[in-house]
Amino acid sequence: MTSSSRTHTWRGFLWLWATEMLSMTGTGLTTFALGAWIYETTQDTTSFAMLSVAALLPGIILLPFSGALADYLPRAKVMAWCNGIAGASAGALAVLVWRGEANLALIYALLATSALCRALQWVTFTAVMTQMVPPKKLANMSALIYVGEAGQLLAPLIAAPLIAWSGYITPLGADFASFVLAMAAILLVAIPPLPGDDTRPKLLTQLALGWRFIIERPGLIWLQGFFAVSQFLGGFLPILTLPALMEITGSAKETGIAMGLASLGVIAGALWMTFKPITSRQVLFTVIFDALASISLVVLAWGAGLYGASWVSALGFVFLFFHAAESAVSQALWQRKVPEQLQGRVFAIRRAMSWSLVPVCYALAGPLVDSWIPDISAAFTPDRPERLESILLLMAAAGAARALLLAPAALLCGPMMRIEQELPDAITADEF
Repeated sequence: MTSSSRTHTWRGFLWLWATEMLSMTGTGLTTFALGAWIYETTQDTTSFAMLSVAALLPGIILLPFSGALADYLPRAKVMAWCNGIAGASAGALAVLVWRGEANLALIYALLATSALCRALQWVTFTAVMTQMVPPKKLANMSALIYVGEAGQLLAPLIAAPLIAWSGYITPLGADFASFVLAMAAILLVAIPPLPGDDTRPKLLTQLALGWRFIIERPGLIWLQGFFAVSQFLGGFLPILTLPALMEITGSAKETGIAMGLASLGVIAGALWMTFKPITSRQVLFTVIFDALASISLVVLAWGAGLYGASWVSALGFVFLFFHAAESAVSQALWQRKVPEQLQGRVFAIRRAMSWSLVPVCYALAGPLVDSWIPDISAAFTPDRPERLESILLLMAAAGAARALLLAPAALLCGPMMRIEQELPDAITADEF
C-alpha cells in the first residue's frame, strides 16, 4: 500500500485504535478486580502472582506462532475471532462471579484463553498499523498506542470505586462491553489485505523468515536480550504494587486509586513521545529512559514504607513515564527497520523474546516475598520482617540491578548501539 493510500485509511485505523485501547482498559478492570478479590480472599502473594502468570504465559508461548499467523491468515478475520473469544471469556468470568461460582482454577483457565487471543490480536493489530498509517505518522502512532495502553494501568482508578459501589461484577461486565465495541469497529472498518497474499509461502516458512530476520542481525539479538532482562527486573513493580498498597492501606479502593494515579505516568510519557517523537539515536534514548525508570523504582521502594500510598503513586508515575517513553521509541525503531510484509512475524518474536522472562519474575515474586526473603532475614535478625518490607526490598534490588548493571552493559554493547547505522531502514528517511 502506498503512502497516499494509507492516508485515506488512517481515520479508519483511529477507530480501531480507540476501541482496541478501550478493550485493553476493560481487561485492566478485570485484572485489578480479580487480583484484589484473590488477595483479599487468600492473603497469599503467590496465589495473586499466579493470576498474572496465567494471564501472560500462554500469550508469550503463542507469540512466535501468532506472528506467522498474522502474516498468513486474513488479518480482519484474525482480529474478529480473537476479539470474540476473548470477549466470551470475559463474559464467562462475569457470570461466574455474579453467580458466586468463581474459583482459582476457572479464573486461571479463562484468563489463559483470553491471553492466547490477546497475543494474536496484538500482533495483528500492530502489523495492520503499518499498512494503514502514513509512514511519517508511525512514530506518533506508536506513542499513541502506549497512550491507549495506559488505560489498562489506569483501570484500577476506575475499578476501585466500582467495586466499592457494586462489588466485583461491575468491572467484569464493563470489560465484556468493551469487547463488544471493539468487535463493532473490526466489522465496520475496512482492513486492507496483506500485499502478496496469493503467493504466500507455507506457514512454517513464514515463521522461519521472522526468526531469520532477527537472528541474522546481531544488534537486534542484543537489543532483545537487553529488553528481556529489563522486563524481568522491572516486572517486580507491577506484580507487587497491589500487595504492597494493600498492606499499606488495607483497602482495595485506596489501592486502586493509588495505582490509577501512578498509571497517569504512562499517558504523560506517551503523549510526550506523540508530540515530540524521537527519530534518531533511538537505541541510546531507549537505554537512558530504562535507566531513569530503574532509578525511580529504587526511590519508590526506599520511601514507600515511610510516606505511604502517595509516595508509591508519585514514584510509580515517574517509573511509568519513562517506561512509556522507552517503549514508544523502541516500537518506532522496529517499524523503521522491519519490512512491512515481515512485521507480524518479527514483532511477535520480538515481543516473545522481550517478555520471555516476565512469567519467571511473576512466579518467583510470591515465594520470594512469602518465604525466601523472610527466611534469609531471619538468619541475621531475631524477628522476621513484615511482608511489606520484603516487597520493598525486592523492588529496590531489582531497580538497582537495572540501573547499575544492565544500563552500563548496554551502553558498552557495540552491535546494539550501532543498530541504526548498520541496519538499513525499510522505510526511507523522507517517508519517516
